[in-house]
Order: sequence, then C-alpha cells, then structure tokens
Amino acid sequence: MLDDKPPAVPPAGRGLYTGRLSTEGPLVLLKSALRSYEKSAHPHIPELHGWLDYFRNNPQAVDAQPGCLSTDEKRAIGGSIAAFQLGEYSEGHSLMKFARSFAETERADALVEITRMFIREEQNHALLLKDFMARNSIPTIKQTYTDTVFRKLRKRAGYELSITVLITAEIIALTYYRALRQATGHPYLKAICSKILADETAHVAYESTLIRFIRAKHSPLKRRLMRALHRLLLFGTIIVVWREHRKVLLRGGYPFSAFRRSCRGHFSGAGL
Repeated sequence: MLDDKPPAVPPAGRGLYTGRLSTEGPLVLLKSALRSYEKSAHPHIPELHGWLDYFRNNPQAVDAQPGCLSTDEKRAIGGSIAAFQLGEYSEGHSLMKFARSFAETERADALVEITRMFIREEQNHALLLKDFMARNSIPTIKQTYTDTVFRKLRKRAGYELSITVLITAEIIALTYYRALRQATGHPYLKAICSKILADETAHVAYESTLIRFIRAKHSPLKRRLMRALHRLLLFGTIIVVWREHRKVLLRGGYPFSAFRRSCRGHFSGAGL
C-alpha cells in the first residue's frame, strides 16, 4: 500500500528535481504497470513496457522543509540514517552488466533502460537522505560491514541472485522507513520516507515479477531450493538490521516480533 500523496509527474528523463506533491503519480503509474503485465499477450514473459512507462514518469522530488532534529532525535536516529544512506547508493555497474546479459538472452531490450532508471531512483534516495543529513549536521559514513557483505553478494553472482539480494534489502526497507517516519517529527524527513516507501513498493512489485519469471524456468527441486535460501537470507537480514537499527525500529513502534512479522508479510505478499 502506498502511503501519503505522491509527487506530480515530471518531464521524462529528469533526475533529482523539485516539485509539489499531488494526488497523481506513482500510485497510478504502478497500477498501470501491473495491469499491463497482467494483460500481456505472452504471460510467460514479463511485459516490461508498463514498467518502462512507470520508471520514465515516476517523479523524484521531495520539497525541502525547514526545521532541525532535536538533540534526542539526532542521537537516536542519526547513525541509522547514515547507514541506510550508504546502502541506498550504488553505481550499479554489476547490475547493469547482468541486466544486459539477461536482456539479450530473453530478447527483452526494455530491461536495460528500466535497470538504468531503477539505479537512478536508488541513487536519488541516497541524495535525498544526504541532503537531509547535511542540513542537520549528520556526517556520512563510508563503510559498514552489512553494506559490504550485500555489495559483494550482488557483484559476485548472476542476475537472479543480484535481484534476490536487492529485493531482500527493499523488503526490509519497507518496514524500516515506516518506522523512521513514525520515529521523527521532522516534516522533511517524513516526506523523504514517504517518497522512498512509494518507490520501494514499486521496486518490490517489479523485482518479484522478474524473480518469479526466472524461477519458473528452474526444475521443481531447484525452485524449492532457491526459495528456501531466499527465506534464509531474509531471516538473516532481519536479525542483522534489528541488531544495528533497533533504536529507530523501537522508536517507530516496531519491537522485534513486529519487525519480523512485517518483513515476512511483505515477503509473502510479493509471492516469494
């Protein structure tokens, strides 16, 4: 479920920009993309044109708003925001390489452009968080153990594992950013969280479509194995994120049981 009012649609091809919030945008585009997939004349091949339209027209702006974090808020959430800001940014070279190879094999040319725009959206999340951090004197960080592990997993595998790792992180993010939004009283940070949640909801829908398509080609045994390994990855990630970000999660109303239940709910909802 998408939260709050998404931004208005910008001209195609824009990156980070400023704009007013409206009642149109990501929700309409996401529904259109899903309908396009469901009505595909070739249901065994993901229909990508709906997603191409979605990513081309999805706005990236969040209006900066005045105000500073209180000392208590900054102490409680500053380090956590910095860690997630680091995780949001990637040049995406490995993902692009895997996507080009997969697109060539499946004759899905649109996938290359979609992947490029997907990476740009993730980079925009990092830029939004970085801007907020700069306004509130929260220093950036260059490395965390968890981020390093996730990046290595994405770089040393093929397209399926890369997408599997990405969707796992984004499923976790769907609960984390809800908790962060509830944990702060700062209007700009709340708006950033709402924007990221809207984007990540679409990303999970898109990536789950690809994963189901890829796994459908596996033997039943391999399919069961990949699903079991994915559940294991999710559970391990839940443990690590809870250990590193429990202050924000608790402040946002997510004790461990609620955090785990929420993440597992998003995982099941994605059909994984």
